[in-house]
Amino acid sequence: MKKPALAFLLWMQVGFLFAQIEDSFQFLDLPVGARVAGLGGVITTSTDADVNLFLSNPALLDSANDNHVSWSYLGFYADVKYNTFAYAKTFEKAGTFGIGVQHLGYGTIDSYDISGNTMGTFDANETAVVISHSHQLSVFRLGANLKYAHSGIYTFNSSALALDIGGVFIHPDKELMFSILFKNLGFVVSDYSETSDSSLPSDLQLGLTFKPEHMPFRFSFTGYHLFNPNENYYDESINDDEGKPGVVDRVFRHINIGTEILFSRNFNIRLGYNHRVRKEMKLSEKAGLSGISLGLMARIKAFELSYTFTNYHVDSGRSYFTITSNLNRVFKKKSII
Repeated sequence: MKKPALAFLLWMQVGFLFAQIEDSFQFLDLPVGARVAGLGGVITTSTDADVNLFLSNPALLDSANDNHVSWSYLGFYADVKYNTFAYAKTFEKAGTFGIGVQHLGYGTIDSYDISGNTMGTFDANETAVVISHSHQLSVFRLGANLKYAHSGIYTFNSSALALDIGGVFIHPDKELMFSILFKNLGFVVSDYSETSDSSLPSDLQLGLTFKPEHMPFRFSFTGYHLFNPNENYYDESINDDEGKPGVVDRVFRHINIGTEILFSRNFNIRLGYNHRVRKEMKLSEKAGLSGISLGLMARIKAFELSYTFTNYHVDSGRSYFTITSNLNRVFKKKSII
């Protein structure tokens, strides 16, 4: 199916949310799974094991995720589609490993020459293959992701190798976790052209998740874009001083807030607020629900179903779906006695 030229423009802008403006491969920073999207889009800590989370922070790869598999889907603007896959396996001596895939497809795009004459169509997509490993040391868990990322549009291609290095502190008695993550460290292997100057969206992120005792809430706070704390999307040539971010505004553009309402082990609701998205994606006349996300999770036997409605822009929201399965339960042999 042919897509409008808008799809191509969105391809150039798709890193709009969570990455530095001048970097390439910004799809690496898109939220992985409905849980992350429902909690604001940037999460590096969670006291609830989720196989998708190692794609956000390799230190969240937990042995409790053994033989868990997950698939997530986001129908994006202009019919752009974002799919992710995650699987984890624990080995007795080697520890826990994960493999994941992030794929952003821009569909088939109409091509035109400078005079507006049609020249057929071309495809565009970006894909990352991730191999992850974690190791538990008492109340600490360390992890690393090795990523191969490829970006292709028309006859132009670029590839890169990236590394995530993360660590978490897990409180032995309480639902409390701290994290530090160095994300997308690496280099471009091959670029689109001789004049291209692509780079990876490297980042330092800090996280905190805690659940107050006797309360059905779990809170997550994540600091991100900490390598460039003063960087915000603000163009003085097109904005006046009235719209220039103040100190408090600039600080909160680096903090993602997520809350889970825990009705039971098998059902919860997720709320997220991303101040950066709200400020950078709103219209001058109104902000609407930009930067606000709402999701829910339900577990049914060996399956976990998650849905998130997230508002990236004031015009409309988008739906995120995730299905996760514990294959140990799916293929559990029934006793004949």
